Amino acid sequence: MFLASALAAQAADLPPQLAPMPVKAVPVTTYDWSGFYVGGYWGTAITQSRAATGTTPGTVELNDDGLTGGLTVGYNWQIAPNWLIGAEADFGLLRTDRSFTEFNDVPLVGVKTDWLATLRGRVGYVTGPSLIYVTGGAAALHGTESFGTNPGLSTNRFTNWGWTAGGGIESKLSRNWSSKTEYLYVDAGTGDGFPVNFGPENARFHHQVHVLKTGLNYKFDGGPFDGLPFFRAPLSSPLRWAGLYAGVNAGGGLSRVHLPNSFYGVPQNELDVNGAGFTGGAQLGYNFLVFSNWLAGVEGDFNYLGINHSYTDWNNTAGGILVQPSLRTSWYSTLRGRIGSSTGPAFMYITGGAAFVNVENSIVAFGVPASTRTTRSGWTLGGGIETELDARWSVRLEYLYIDVGTERVTGVNGFSDFDNRFQIVRAGLNYKFGDLFAMR
Repeated sequence: MFLASALAAQAADLPPQLAPMPVKAVPVTTYDWSGFYVGGYWGTAITQSRAATGTTPGTVELNDDGLTGGLTVGYNWQIAPNWLIGAEADFGLLRTDRSFTEFNDVPLVGVKTDWLATLRGRVGYVTGPSLIYVTGGAAALHGTESFGTNPGLSTNRFTNWGWTAGGGIESKLSRNWSSKTEYLYVDAGTGDGFPVNFGPENARFHHQVHVLKTGLNYKFDGGPFDGLPFFRAPLSSPLRWAGLYAGVNAGGGLSRVHLPNSFYGVPQNELDVNGAGFTGGAQLGYNFLVFSNWLAGVEGDFNYLGINHSYTDWNNTAGGILVQPSLRTSWYSTLRGRIGSSTGPAFMYITGGAAFVNVENSIVAFGVPASTRTTRSGWTLGGGIETELDARWSVRLEYLYIDVGTERVTGVNGFSDFDNRFQIVRAGLNYKFGDLFAMR
């Protein structure tokens, strides 16, 4: 105490030009997520549908992917410094259209989707300028189902209500603007069915949709627009993203496998194989700050992929006409480049490169099994958003589309071709070691 008093008195006797400057407190940046917001989104959607009829055993599977885009409105309550609850509704176009002539039969089967709407609650954890959340609620899917013969094809316009669940990451670009990446699983249920035109049958479809979308939101909080988000300085230095990192990931893998060709002597026929399974693995990468708030990097990963799916084809269920396509995967790996823009606390990127999938394609055709198991190579393309938890740890949400080409399965009676396409939605946790070049 005596020393402190003496120093204070000595400072008071100094000339004004030599007196120590007063120290200003560093302002603490706070981020307010509460309030009403509106926005728009765009992205991709994968539909997986199954059809069956009342008296003929077996099922028909259909899958497709397409574009989606629409509008969002919602309200958030930041109930504690790090916790948030909210309500959100969206409505958007959903453009998928898949139809083909059923294998070894005459019906034309198809599903076309038009729009998707959801009404959901949100619960999230706020990490300053970023929000990590889970969401769930009600969903409505509208489209057209087809099952019958031409002319006079039987069709049904439907609006099915079901449920949805998912999660996402949202990060502020400025005071009012934010960007989000979100995954939603939608189970639209089974419709009432409709009569087909070739006999006493009643076709019923069950629809599932996987949606991965990116959007921009604007929050109204009584203040002026806070500038255009992509022309402002980042909230903090993007240099924090440069350097070596490693991490783990977990999520879901989806198959979009088609058997498009005429095989086993049966003309004008196709089969689809739906499928979903758990995926999880590890990644290693390096980021470089290349310009202002832009980063480029390279990343490799190796992952388990547990898709294992088979079904018995409609009207081909017994004896010498048994037809059962199946698909099994064990792992996948990718080696990709990444490029994106950082707000400082968040990093939004696109990614692409080489992909490898260990896959077994099998079919029982007219009672005779045939299969191949191989590691196929191809390409991958996707994107994601990553946000920091602290100076070392970050979380991400990422989507990858993988195409590893066509595998021919040959049996004693003929062959079939499997077009192997997969889609991955996964969350990840990374630890950053630092910029090795900067440490030299």
